[in-house]
Amino acid sequence: MSEETPAPPPRRRRLLPVVLVAVVLLLAAVTTAVVLWPRDETPAAPPEPATIVPLAGHDVCADQITIRAVTDEEMARIAEAVLADHRTRKVYTETKTEAYERFRQIFRDNRDLVDHARPEALPASVTITAAGEVDLRAWAAELRAAFPAATSVEPLILSEIMPSLTARYGTADVKPPCPPGGERN
Repeated sequence: MSEETPAPPPRRRRLLPVVLVAVVLLLAAVTTAVVLWPRDETPAAPPEPATIVPLAGHDVCADQITIRAVTDEEMARIAEAVLADHRTRKVYTETKTEAYERFRQIFRDNRDLVDHARPEALPASVTITAAGEVDLRAWAAELRAAFPAATSVEPLILSEIMPSLTARYGTADVKPPCPPGGERN
């Protein structure tokens, strides 16, 4: 019997581990480069601090929470308190007198209604727009608990009321989408 010498392993089998190690090293190098590569990103600007402004002259179109108060003093106290909340973008206030003037403007064609209205019958109010994504229903519930003297605390979520407004009044009277700032000029 003759002894046969074993044939050397095919070249492919010897190359496979080398190729796999090279691919793993290449992937590690690319991942490291992507993670460590300097970026030309400017840091995000901090959000602007919330402000208190009179509601008059502002067409607030963002989702909002309106808090109504019996007195102007209570309205001012509520406005200052919600201003400090990190969820607040902007706080709009309306005194009882300003509410009366707006009422007179809205109903100017109905003299009888305007003649019988009294400024003291209308509430002062605080309207809050949120900074970013906020659950307005949950926030309104917190505000109801925080301000039990308020006559009402109501969220207004436009995406929920627009379909019914469009169905009732048609699309001709529906205003264009709200700009990012939350109010129209």
